[in-house]
Amino acid sequence: HVHYLEAFPGSFVLIAPTKQTTRAVVFVHGFGGDSCGTWSHFQMLIDELDEFRAWFSTTDLFFFQYKSVWERIDSSVDRVLRFLDAMVPRPEEEHFLVVLNPILSEETIEMVRLSALPASRVYEELILVGHSEGGVVIRKAILDANSDKRCDRSFLLGAGITLFAPALFGYKPSGLLGTLATFPGIGKVVDSFLSATPAYQDLNDVDGLLRPIQEETERLAAEKAYPACAARILWSRQDHVVKPGKDGKYRKDTRDYVEGHSHTSICKPNLNFTDPISLIVSMSEALQ
Repeated sequence: HVHYLEAFPGSFVLIAPTKQTTRAVVFVHGFGGDSCGTWSHFQMLIDELDEFRAWFSTTDLFFFQYKSVWERIDSSVDRVLRFLDAMVPRPEEEHFLVVLNPILSEETIEMVRLSALPASRVYEELILVGHSEGGVVIRKAILDANSDKRCDRSFLLGAGITLFAPALFGYKPSGLLGTLATFPGIGKVVDSFLSATPAYQDLNDVDGLLRPIQEETERLAAEKAYPACAARILWSRQDHVVKPGKDGKYRKDTRDYVEGHSHTSICKPNLNFTDPISLIVSMSEALQ
């Protein structure tokens, strides 16, 4: 069942019905996306596919929302880290309380506070899933979790990472904005608008932001070999928005390519396209 996380506007969780749930998956959308629209196909399919029903029935799915256009990447990273601090490995109870205000009779009845969780959770397994800009946010969050000695975020370093068309090597607009950008005159207006947005500026800062993230990830992968340094990535062969880039010397990432999908549809499974779900489940199996 769905539970909205009021302390994190726009974010919500689909809570598994079982008490023994020890797995959490956190979804991070991309530029201009949101927690619902980007991942709606996942949300609709979890009870429809028999081969994955048992896996989903023991997994809590968190859908994180952030200001993916009007804030810098560093700000978005800080937001997702604060979200993860509150949700994993042990969800903070205050975020799951549901207040029931019963119909009052002649006597005043005290409001009832219940937990949306069937039982207390302690997650032993974490998978972070990102699309487009979300891939950059996740990868930077892992680096910050490793370098920040003020708090213990070691749990994040053991997370499995699954990315869909991540903007790790640069980004161009898609959809209507991408189409308009190709027209003379209008293209300049669109480019001026996008260039004014902090996130778009960062996603085009290859030398100042994106390449250092990749190089630091490669160094960390070589030194520590944390699971979170090795992502499983799904790319579309028809993607004209992000560049797949090249693997570094120490990169542990694995890559798969699919036909017939765009930058935006690569993260939207359906009954005939279950690759996105299979990729996440295979990451779960690799962590065990």
